[in-house]
Amino acid sequence: MNDSPGSPRPGWIIHAVVAGICLADVTRLLLRDRETTHSAIYLVALALTLALQALQFGGLNTPARRTALAAQVVLVFLPFLPTGQLWTAVPGLVAGNALALFGPPAGWTVFALVAAATSLLQTSASPLEAVIATTATGLAVSGIALGNVFRPATPPEPVGAALAEERLRVARDLHDLLGYSLSAIKLKSELAHRLIAERPDRAQEHLADILDIAGNALTDVRSLARSYRRLSLSDTSHSAKTMLTAANIDVRVELDHDPLPEEIETVLATVLREAVTNVLRHSEAENCAITVRQTGDEVKLDVVNDGATDRPSSSDCNGVRNQAERVQAAGGVFIARHVGTDRFHVHAAIPIAA
Repeated sequence: MNDSPGSPRPGWIIHAVVAGICLADVTRLLLRDRETTHSAIYLVALALTLALQALQFGGLNTPARRTALAAQVVLVFLPFLPTGQLWTAVPGLVAGNALALFGPPAGWTVFALVAAATSLLQTSASPLEAVIATTATGLAVSGIALGNVFRPATPPEPVGAALAEERLRVARDLHDLLGYSLSAIKLKSELAHRLIAERPDRAQEHLADILDIAGNALTDVRSLARSYRRLSLSDTSHSAKTMLTAANIDVRVELDHDPLPEEIETVLATVLREAVTNVLRHSEAENCAITVRQTGDEVKLDVVNDGATDRPSSSDCNGVRNQAERVQAAGGVFIARHVGTDRFHVHAAIPIAA
């Protein structure tokens, strides 16, 4: 079945996300450097870079993609010569495209060189911020390629319908996987930045955590390319407690269940990751309770936090909708709602097959 004219295509969603990251990057430069000539250079370079990125996401053959990549390298780094300013996230397009085009080890070598160059030439942001932004953008772009979004053409039915479903899966999984990891990286980076002068030892610990999270994110992206990844509910709960505690949130975790089927455990772990991401993004929580209980032939996950007066609860939210679809596909029930004046409750209940 073809995509209906009114339904969003995953490719365009991905284009919009990439464009949004780049526009935020150029806005930062424009606010910092108000020289008219420099502003024109930034805008022209970004427009051409995004145009080439659209071609990279399109049906170019390998030689053409290499040419486009070379042009992107020039456009990304050339503005530094007249302006003395450099992007933080835009170089990730080059890094991600190189990794997708060349593969390991050459792709990883270019990826590392781009991240290092962005850090060394950085004058408008901290080197750590530049490395994180470039790496995150690069992983997202390379993950798109690994998920088979780079495509020569839209195939005819029935293959087109299957590919459309696969694109939806990739777009949904990218949101679930990278949303959690990038939230963790952002939190740890802020903590490291605050502690680096007074507590360098603690800052080093947070930097080590960032490396681990980035490595786990890469593993997740690779597993996404294989169409399935298993998540541990116990490991996810431990990670969630660590992240929330680092954000000065009092956390209570209670796990009371028998060994669960892999599919159910993965669904519940994914729901928990999204719930924790939203606690960090959309609330000013001081307390959070995470509970997993098995009652008879059903397992229930509940995440309750305070400080959520301004937190959206619309089912149109991508994260909420994604998790509702996952739980319902497993035959369960998903609820995300405000309780009282400032509490938010995420509930998932899934039957366990006999």
